[in-house]
Amino acid sequence: MSYTIVVRDESVYAGLVVPKVRPSFKVSNSELIEFLKDRLSERAAEFAGSAEAERPMYTVYVRTPTGTYNAVVCFEYADPGGSAVGDVLVRVPRGVYARFVPNGDYHDPVEDVWAQVDDATASAEITRAYREEIELWHGSESVELFISIAT
Repeated sequence: MSYTIVVRDESVYAGLVVPKVRPSFKVSNSELIEFLKDRLSERAAEFAGSAEAERPMYTVYVRTPTGTYNAVVCFEYADPGGSAVGDVLVRVPRGVYARFVPNGDYHDPVEDVWAQVDDATASAEITRAYREEIELWHGSESVELFISIAT
């Protein structure tokens, strides 16, 4: 297990939402999340040209007052006005995160990073803050996972 502690600046994301989930590799690898990623990629290619479709995609897990999360499959925007009408907007404030990347322990890179989070939490190396958690996708096989941590 390896991770780095990073500070992420405030960001605005817009995309499609899956309500009431618990962040995990099972959610990330679900058919619904894959469908939404495909839909966003197609839509980006339609309206912005093929270069726009190649930009990183995110899954932002936003905690609800009831303790569940909503997963927002999205792109990052400098200006929320650039997002599609009807997309859900999420503003993630500046925060401290543990950044995980696949280390090769698992064949699936998403399962790899989430297993590292479980290990780091179980061994008390990190204390999760249970705020926004962010998967950053650079193509279909490259992922970074940012877990909000208590400081």
